[in-house]
Amino acid sequence: MFATQLKAFWRLVAPVGIPLLLLAGLLWGLKEGWGWVSLEMQFLGYKGSVAALGPDPRLPIVGTTFPPSLVLATAILGRSPLLLQAILGSLLVGWVGQQLRRLPAGLGWRWLWGLLMVVQPTLILMLLRSPVWTATAGLVGVNMALLFPLSKEEQARAETGADSGELPVALRLLLIGLALGPLMVLRWENVWLLPWLAGVLLVAFRQQSWGFRWTSLLVAGFISLALILSWLYVNWLAVGDPWAFTYQVGSGLRLPQLREDLQQAGGWRGLVELGKWLAVLAPAYLLLGMGSLLGRRVWALIWGMPLVVLLASLGQGLFLPELSRFGLLWVPLPLLMRAYLCRGAGPGWAKRLLITALLGLNCLTGGYGVSQEPGFLAPLVAEERDLWERLVAGVAPLSRELEAAQELYEVTSSGQALEAWRRQRQEKRRVGQYLRRHLLPGEKVLVDDDIHFEAIFWARDPRSFLTPHQYEFALALQHPQERVDYLLVAGLADPLRSADRILQFWPELNFEGLPGFREVYSSPQVRLWARQAEPREETG
Repeated sequence: MFATQLKAFWRLVAPVGIPLLLLAGLLWGLKEGWGWVSLEMQFLGYKGSVAALGPDPRLPIVGTTFPPSLVLATAILGRSPLLLQAILGSLLVGWVGQQLRRLPAGLGWRWLWGLLMVVQPTLILMLLRSPVWTATAGLVGVNMALLFPLSKEEQARAETGADSGELPVALRLLLIGLALGPLMVLRWENVWLLPWLAGVLLVAFRQQSWGFRWTSLLVAGFISLALILSWLYVNWLAVGDPWAFTYQVGSGLRLPQLREDLQQAGGWRGLVELGKWLAVLAPAYLLLGMGSLLGRRVWALIWGMPLVVLLASLGQGLFLPELSRFGLLWVPLPLLMRAYLCRGAGPGWAKRLLITALLGLNCLTGGYGVSQEPGFLAPLVAEERDLWERLVAGVAPLSRELEAAQELYEVTSSGQALEAWRRQRQEKRRVGQYLRRHLLPGEKVLVDDDIHFEAIFWARDPRSFLTPHQYEFALALQHPQERVDYLLVAGLADPLRSADRILQFWPELNFEGLPGFREVYSSPQVRLWARQAEPREETG
């Protein structure tokens, strides 16, 4: 009896528990071993700490920060973005594993396909770097799984209220709404999924009355519309402008450190650009989709949902040349594999071999995407190249020949840019750790958090920092000798130096400093000035 219960408990916990432990260990190892935490996770950690601890007022800084759902989740989970990512990643891996177990193929094939999916560079980088894309990929996959059955026997299903013996239509639509709503406050371009989903439902229920169709749209879209309007209202309360998060530097929609890498391409140019990325990073998704969905209008529209998100990113200027976002296409892939195995043309053994070949091909093309020089694709963001080189070096130490090639690469423009990125991140971490060690209770640091949130993250406690959203910032900026104990500013080599509000007000800090302050931490990337103690007057 006990053995049966233990076995049932293991089956329930293992699909999520094992990935949770492995992913948490990897993220902790990256942080403690290499001092590496992605910018996105540092941003969420800082904003989550402000939401949980202060300083007040919190609404102007938290109320305009995107994505609000993950900021609040970070605050709830002990201000740990690493724990948040471990939970999101383990849920995603567990869900993908569940879909793989449902495939009509032998255990050996399913294990092989799972292994080939786990080693995909896009999925690895997404799980180690981006909570936003991990959560988005999971919710898009759940939505697609709920939507795919709507393409079968619409008339009979609507009349009987049954959905292929699984879920009633009303319940399925409600679950779609619950899974779609959080997407609106994860990535702003996900808003374009609303009209796309409306098209899916109108085509799926084309044989039903308009009353039924309008009701289905209301049930599926109500939560999304409510969340969008609530978010705009919170922005209006916080700063008086419902669209403040779309242009404020510190909103998180476009991190300043990555702003130069953002790309925008609309219309046909956007389609061509997206096609190039998909051809390299997602040939399995494209070819399996064509093999299983061709000639099925509803299925084709559902298959296009992740592509709508990526295309909207390009159109809105939110597209970064990164592999992480293309992990979005790997979560629904088992759904396409199942459809191809059940409905694709050809014998079963040929379809299984083709799926294996496509997954292997994707490994090769993904490896090319992460290592290629500027050319067919835009160069990847430096953060991903940095992480990938660390992972490869950790798994397979470099030989002498590869070390020589690495030294040669470092003198190229790409290599120099990557080294500059590493030094910048390293110095922000070091100055934050310096402040954590030296700050005394009650001492304050004047800082522009839009460009120095990394240092605040590594210092751990945001309450010691005086930032532009606080009422005292303007007065402290004018009279720093009387109000603060430290000034944290960008160094001469920081590409964001011109945006530092403290340097804009006190350009003297670029050179000799201010009277009453001495430099206690200096590097080309960041500088820290400490207020000098006033000499005591001797009494005699």
